[in-house]
Amino acid sequence: MTQSHTELKKITYLSVFIALAIILNWIEPPLFSFIPGPKLGLANISTVITLYIFDPLDSILVSFFRIILGAIIKGTLHPIPFFTSFFGGISGALVMAFLYKVCKDKFSIAGLSTIGGITNNLVQFIVVLYITKNYAFWAYLPILLLIGGISGWIIGIISNLVYNKLRKYERQI
Repeated sequence: MTQSHTELKKITYLSVFIALAIILNWIEPPLFSFIPGPKLGLANISTVITLYIFDPLDSILVSFFRIILGAIIKGTLHPIPFFTSFFGGISGALVMAFLYKVCKDKFSIAGLSTIGGITNNLVQFIVVLYITKNYAFWAYLPILLLIGGISGWIIGIISNLVYNKLRKYERQI
């Protein structure tokens, strides 16, 4: 396989992962109707899989483009939803990328995704607190961290299943 063919294949995969993430983000309903904000984070499957198929920088780029393009398509460029999504998503991707690079043998895909989910929700909490200056949100933090951990773990399990299928498929080509 030539270098240009390999690069084209990589760009194609990354484009598909970004498109899938945008679609998953678009169709995903809120996790609970009685708690504002939390979602399972299906779009993060693309970030996690990209981390394992390609490299940490590519996973951060997938997260970045998914958040920016998704916000433009959904029309959610209002500061609170945009900044919470952007800083939470990028922070989660950065932490997962860092841990993957430094000690990937110490974490499973579900473990890294769990840490990413917790990081995402923690940073989103900090952004909302900073923007609103409403310190009553502190009571909401334990719920957000629990939901982030559970959601991250579920996304990690799904990502692991998809990743293993993709690896099997890739060997057949």
